[in-house]
Amino acid sequence: MSNSDQRVARLRGARPAEEPGARGIERVARNPDCLRLRAVTIAGLTPATAAQILGFPDREGQSPFALTLGQRFERQLLENGAANLFTLYRERGLLGPSEAKIVAVDGLAPGTDLRARRRRETETRRLLEGKFRGDPLAPNLIIKPRLLVSLVGLPHPIEPDFLIAADQEPFYRVGELKSYPDRGGKTDAADIRSACRQAAVGVVGLREALQSFGARQPEQLAVADADLVMRVTGFFIPTLSRMAIASEVDSVERAIAEAPTNLDDLETMLPAGATLDDPAVLASVPNNYRPSCKEHCGLWEHCRRQALAGRHPVVLGDLAAEQLSAAGSIDRALELMAGSGLPPLNAAEATLAAELRTADQALRRAVGHV
Repeated sequence: MSNSDQRVARLRGARPAEEPGARGIERVARNPDCLRLRAVTIAGLTPATAAQILGFPDREGQSPFALTLGQRFERQLLENGAANLFTLYRERGLLGPSEAKIVAVDGLAPGTDLRARRRRETETRRLLEGKFRGDPLAPNLIIKPRLLVSLVGLPHPIEPDFLIAADQEPFYRVGELKSYPDRGGKTDAADIRSACRQAAVGVVGLREALQSFGARQPEQLAVADADLVMRVTGFFIPTLSRMAIASEVDSVERAIAEAPTNLDDLETMLPAGATLDDPAVLASVPNNYRPSCKEHCGLWEHCRRQALAGRHPVVLGDLAAEQLSAAGSIDRALELMAGSGLPPLNAAEATLAAELRTADQALRRAVGHV
């Protein structure tokens, strides 16, 4: 174990390490200002585990029905050497009849132990470098590759569902298999956003691999596009959509850049000797609660409770949080509106006080309470 691994293990405490995966890293991209989420992700804990440390139930993850459905859909596409996935690309004219070079990385190094995981990383790197160097035998489909994405200078493994490239294409594109029903323009936007964000983490992993190979402009090879494979409503018939995910890739790259750049920065966030498996320590790390946290983070209940206790305007919604930011709390905003308590402490508070009094008067006139 390296010195960095030992330091991260000390920060994590007695809890075993958990791989955040693409889903965990895209959570950080959704809320890059949340120091608590960054800390637990970097330390190798999931938000669900962190919530349990704080005494909250695990409400994260898919329902058993959705999980089973997703596993069946994925198995149908990837069984028999990913024959059905290849057929989908063949029928769409995106792969030719002879472009059937398919490698399943998990088959090259099966198992869940550290040695197997490391070998899958090595095999993935070998396959990617072959394509980068122009090897004509490079596979067209790589199933379950194992990429690395750096966070705080440490490599975090991710496993996209697949990578795809025709022989004439210079490099791979990320693909995601989702059992979401494809309803065209009526497909659940939240499902699409989640899939695109996870794919964006894969693009970042490809770009980091290209940089290690010496590529000067990795973004021109690992483009910000992703293939999203869903299913026809009511059936296991796959559909294929090519998505532009430039904004999602940008958000992931910004989140990584804005995170603490090394372990020293992370350790200074905590008292000396503190570990994140201590509920008091974990609760003391600043958070950035937003109503949307409920969609993706298992810590949302604890963070919302802290926001309620602090009377933070965000409990009234994102718009209220923005408009009342000068006050800092709901109680202070009420004081400014009523003209009670301390007078405005600065120009921002004075402007907010005037806006709140005007709004209050308009409401009273509207309901006949003037």
